[in-house]
Amino acid sequence: MSSTSHNGSEAGHNTSPQPVLLQALEGHQGAIYDLCLTSNGDLVSAGGDGLLVLWAKSGQGWTNQGKAVAKAAAPLFTVCTNEGGMLAGTGDGGILSLAPGGEWEIKPAHTGGTYVVTPEATGGADGQWRTWPDGQALAHLAGRVRCSLSTDEGTFVGTSEGTIHHIASGAETAAHEGAVRAMVMWPGKSALATVGGDGRLCIWRTTAEGKLESVLTEDAHKGAVYRMVVSPDGRWVGTCSRDKSIALWNADTLALETRIVRPHWQGHTRSINAMVWSGNGTLATAGDDGRILIWGFSR
Repeated sequence: MSSTSHNGSEAGHNTSPQPVLLQALEGHQGAIYDLCLTSNGDLVSAGGDGLLVLWAKSGQGWTNQGKAVAKAAAPLFTVCTNEGGMLAGTGDGGILSLAPGGEWEIKPAHTGGTYVVTPEATGGADGQWRTWPDGQALAHLAGRVRCSLSTDEGTFVGTSEGTIHHIASGAETAAHEGAVRAMVMWPGKSALATVGGDGRLCIWRTTAEGKLESVLTEDAHKGAVYRMVVSPDGRWVGTCSRDKSIALWNADTLALETRIVRPHWQGHTRSINAMVWSGNGTLATAGDDGRILIWGFSR
């Protein structure tokens, strides 16, 4: 794995994915903080303007005109889908959800912002990790809850203090200088991967006690890394950063294959906060410039 910014052809990897910008979706009035896909492949974006916007699936992409399906008075920091529709976390600590009657409602959940929502639990600026929808407190952690990951070894939660917490055992691992911003299981490696405010990508081995042992640490970006996502076929892991770049890592070799950054590619002009893979292998990214960019890859 290398932290040098380059594309695959420059590195001599003939099979490296070469990015092609397919679409640019616009509509939010300000930053976009999160993206997710619905069960039928529609794209959903959550923005600093408080809007939850749905972009309907259309062919290999999405419609250029998004539909605002909900509006909150505070920014929306995170969004996910569940059986009832969608859940979104608000900047004032609420959870925006679709009520049984078909109306959107906001329920208080945290003191301060809600930064993590899953169908089972939520986390926020108060350090609380709570069940959803009943709100039972499972853990009270130092710092803000910034990300989570459910694995066969249990649930891991990352905080603004740079610590990863194993909820069941209470084990703690100092992982990053700055917040832990995203976690995934690295495909094919039986290892947990994290990214954080220090720009690093770290690979960990999990122990029976819920502790993590460092396997590899790389300087992945020149700024905080906000998201990390695994491609549907498990071949690539994407990361995006405050440094305005998108990096694509080879899941098998751990090598950096492609970095998408201006001026070589017409990428984002400001911090990139969110990304999600579609089932057909395209990658959607979004950030502070208020745009959603859809990337395809040729080899």
